[in-house]
Formats: sequence, structure tokens, C-alpha cells
Amino acid sequence: MFKGYLKKFKGKILIYYREKDSLYTNQILAIVKVAYNDLKSYFNLEKDITGIRLILVPIRTEFDRLVADLLEVPIERPSDPRRVAQPQRTDIVFMSPSSYEKHCAYSYKQDEFERMIKHELTHVFEEYLTPDMEISPGWWSEGLAVYLSDQWQYRSQFEFCEPVLNALESGNIPSISEILSDRLLRYTFGWTIVMYLEQTMGRELIVRTVKTLKDEDLLKSIGLSAETLHKGWLEWLTTYPWHIK
Repeated sequence: MFKGYLKKFKGKILIYYREKDSLYTNQILAIVKVAYNDLKSYFNLEKDITGIRLILVPIRTEFDRLVADLLEVPIERPSDPRRVAQPQRTDIVFMSPSSYEKHCAYSYKQDEFERMIKHELTHVFEEYLTPDMEISPGWWSEGLAVYLSDQWQYRSQFEFCEPVLNALESGNIPSISEILSDRLLRYTFGWTIVMYLEQTMGRELIVRTVKTLKDEDLLKSIGLSAETLHKGWLEWLTTYPWHIK
């Protein structure tokens, strides 16, 4: 599976990489350590997640092979060049900075790359902590990842905050029901719901929900209807003092 790869450890974290990408490994391990400690603190995790494995790949075909064969996640081949990372359990396969020019739809930018890594690591934490990841709604998982990685705070190629700002400017704001059911909106607006819930009901609600989720109807499990949530969320969304960097 890892023929031709080198490997390096930092504590409980292991990174596999090709020799051409060796100059990135220390930087990535440092990024992951900081992100890991932030998320461990946020989720009040007492014990470490052991055996987190990062696989840094230099070309698209290798990314697709490992996503399919190692992670056992269905993927089209060749995959969409906008796909730059894929987590599963305690593994994350992601495209190396060296691959962006030829194999990705985005340009490599270090700060965005760092936030992307924290985004994917958030998925690892959620899967580790949630009793049944299969019932975790997409808007919730992606909302957590965008919010906790701080991607929402920056204008970027990935465009997490721009759709929200544009909707606020035009007044064309989707309903909560639309966000819960639409694949694209879960990425662009899901984080606003997570942020709203944290600011109005507390971080403890977010952490408790991640650790105890056993109902496919996540809103019901925290005692909210889509209509009630929409009313409070919309008022918050339209009055929040947005300062995007």
C-alpha cells in the first residue's frame, strides 16, 4: 500500500510521504500538532487519539488509489480536481503542496493549506467521538469542520464565507430546511448554524451533541424544530458584526 513512501513520526502522529515532498513534512506535522491540541481542548478530550496517520501524495492518480483502496471511500477516477483531502477514521489522505499546480483546481497558499488540514482533522475528531458517524448530518459535519478550522473567517479560494456575505447583501438567504437538505449549502452555510448554536446555547451543547448523537434528527435531539431554529438563526445572521479577513 505504501511502497515508495518514507515515514516520519511526531508523537502519536505518523506521516507517509514521497521523497520529493520531504521538505513539507516538518511543517505539516507542526500544523497538525497545533490543530490537534486545539481540538482536543475544544472537545474536552482526556485521552489522546492514537494512531493518526497522514498520507501526503504528489499526484492525482495516487490520491484516488489511496482513497479507494486504503480508506475504502468510493471515488470517481480521475477525481474532481477540487478534491484535495479525504479523511476516514484516523487517516487523512491529502494532496501535497507540490501537486497543486498540475493536479488541483486551486493554487497552493500556505495559510489556506493549514486551515484545510485542521478542517480534515476536525472530521477525524468527530468520527472518533460520535457514537454513530453514519447518522451525523452532512451540514453538521461540514459545519463543524469549517467553523472549528476558522475557514469561515477568511476570503479564500474555497469560498466558505463569500456565499454568506453575498446572500446577506442580496437578501437571498436560504432557509434552514434548504441548508439541511442541499449538498452545496451544507458547506457554505452549515458553519453558520454551528456558530449560532455555540454562541446562543454554549460550546457544551456542541461537544455534548458530538459525543452523544444517536438520532438522525439532530435538531430534535437538541430540542429544536427547523422553524424555531430558522427564526433565531436568521435574526442572529443578519445582525452579527461580520469582520471577514
